Amino acid sequence: MKLKILFVFLAAFLFLSCASLNQKNSSKQETFGEADALDSQYFVYVTNRHKVPLLLPCDMNGTVETYQVMEGSYGSQHFSMLLYFFADQNEMQLSLLNDFGTDMGSLSYDGREVRFESAMFPKNVKAEYIVCDIQNAYYDSAALEANYKNAGLSFETLTTMNETGGTEEVRRIFDEKKLVEEITVKNEREGQTITIKNYLRGYEYKLTKVEE
Repeated sequence: MKLKILFVFLAAFLFLSCASLNQKNSSKQETFGEADALDSQYFVYVTNRHKVPLLLPCDMNGTVETYQVMEGSYGSQHFSMLLYFFADQNEMQLSLLNDFGTDMGSLSYDGREVRFESAMFPKNVKAEYIVCDIQNAYYDSAALEANYKNAGLSFETLTTMNETGGTEEVRRIFDEKKLVEEITVKNEREGQTITIKNYLRGYEYKLTKVEE
């Protein structure tokens, strides 16, 4: 049942995100100035008018390897799923796991190709939208800011420290004054929690690190 809900959720928000997406060939004809040096064949429509290329793995902040609980909502649909996540400056890997720890699908990105394999999802699912959200949370903020600025959007970062010594970093994407997406990264003694809210598409999900 959880896997069916997961499919409905991801398929729904990916469909909305891709509603205005052109074919890759026509996307590559549009000039993005300096950011075109990324030479990415994958573009993501952040709004219906603004698209950005995926950043390269070299813009990843350090290395992350962890199991996470992913909880999400889209409209009345809710789900919870266990993930294995790995990312460094060479690649990104993500695996969907069922309650027994069995691999139910995988996503990877190495800067040249996004690969998404799962019998649970149709082949036309645009996995680059998932990669983009992960990049928004984990990749270098200066690289993200430059990428979004080049597409006519703004990317802002605010970091604060709480009384217990933990930190909270809030990353926001704006279309002029309209808030499109907000990513909150909380680092506490108990662990890390990442919350991604897309106000334009109406979805939200939270990633909580599982203690090993």
